[in-house]
Amino acid sequence: MSIEKNDLTTIQFKIDKPNTRIMSRKTDTKVTSTPDIVFETIHSDDNENNFVFTFINADTFITTTYSADSENSPKNYQQLHYHDFFELIYIISGSMYQQIETERHLYTSGSLCLLNCFISHQEEYSTDFRALFLRLPISLMKSLLDDINTLFFDMERAYGNQLFEQFFTDSFGYTETTYVLRKEYIDFIPNENAPEIKQHMYGFFDSLTLQLANPVIGSTYIIKGLIIQILCELSDSSKYQIIPLNIGTDSEIVLFNAIREQIQKSCGHISRKELEDNLSYSGSYLNRIIRKYSGYSLKQFALSVSLNKAVDLLQNTNMSINEICDYLQFSNQTYFYSSFQKKYGLTPKKYRENYRNSLGKS
Repeated sequence: MSIEKNDLTTIQFKIDKPNTRIMSRKTDTKVTSTPDIVFETIHSDDNENNFVFTFINADTFITTTYSADSENSPKNYQQLHYHDFFELIYIISGSMYQQIETERHLYTSGSLCLLNCFISHQEEYSTDFRALFLRLPISLMKSLLDDINTLFFDMERAYGNQLFEQFFTDSFGYTETTYVLRKEYIDFIPNENAPEIKQHMYGFFDSLTLQLANPVIGSTYIIKGLIIQILCELSDSSKYQIIPLNIGTDSEIVLFNAIREQIQKSCGHISRKELEDNLSYSGSYLNRIIRKYSGYSLKQFALSVSLNKAVDLLQNTNMSINEICDYLQFSNQTYFYSSFQKKYGLTPKKYRENYRNSLGKS
C-alpha cells in the first residue's frame, strides 16, 4: 500500500483512566466522523527499522520508524488500552498475538477482529507482522446504518446484515460505564477453501487507504462504500469463520464495577481486607475478578488508579510533586517516581511541563 501525503498535524490521545489507557479520537481534524487508519510493522531482524508506525486520517499523516533500542518505541508501552470508537484489525502479513481482556489470541495473515468500544486489549510485539487498524467512530457507523433505507438499489437495502446491525446499533447511545457490560468482539478467520479472499480483502483496504491518504472529489462516499463492502464481505460465512465472542457474566461485571468504585474512592489506597468487609466476598475471589476484567492483580490495579489520580492532580492543580506524593499516600517517593515513569514514559515533572506547554501555559 503506497501512500503519499504531505500535511503533518498532531494526533492527541488522552491517558486518563484507572486501569488502562483510553485512546480517544481528539484529533485536529474538523470532521469528527472520519475513520482513522493505523499501520504497525514489526521487523525483529532489523535493528534500525524495528517498528514502523503510520497514522492516517482526513487531514493527518504521521509515520515514524523506531530502532530496536529506542526508548520511545511503542514496544516499551505494552499496556492494555481501550477506545471510544469501534476498531477493525486486519493482519496483512505475518502473525500477531493480541491480549483481549484476559484472553490471548493468535491472528494469522488475512484474519480480522472487530472490537466494540471500551473493551481492553493490546497487541503483542513478539512476532513479525504488518497490521492495519481501522478506527470507526460511533457517529460514522450510526450514519452508515441510518442511510440503509435511502440506498438506491433493492439489493443494497436487502443486504442489511443482522450480525453487524445488532453489534453496532446495540451500542449507540451507551455511556462508558454501560460499555463495561458489553465486552464484545468478533473474530473473522478466512476459510481455507476460499484462498482468493485474502487478496480480495487486501484490495478493499488498499483502496480505502489510498482514498483516505489521497482524496479526490467524492472520496467521502467512496470510503463509506468501501467500509460497507468490507463488512458485507466479512458477513459471508462461505469466506470467513465468524466467531462472535462475549466476555464475562452480568453478576461478575457488576461486582467488578463495585470493586473499581471502592478503589477509585480511595485513590487506590484500600486494603484487601477492607474490600472483603465492604463487598462481602473473599479476597482471593475479588482478586480473580479484578484480574479477569482488567488484566491486573489487586495491587497493580490499585497502583494504576493512584497514578491516574496523580495525572489529574498534575494537570488540574498547582500541588507540588511532593505534595501529590503525600496526598496519594506513597510512603516511598522513589517508588512513586519510578512507577509513574514506567506507566507514562515521563517523570511527573516532565509530564506536567508537557501538558502545560500543550495548553500554551508556562
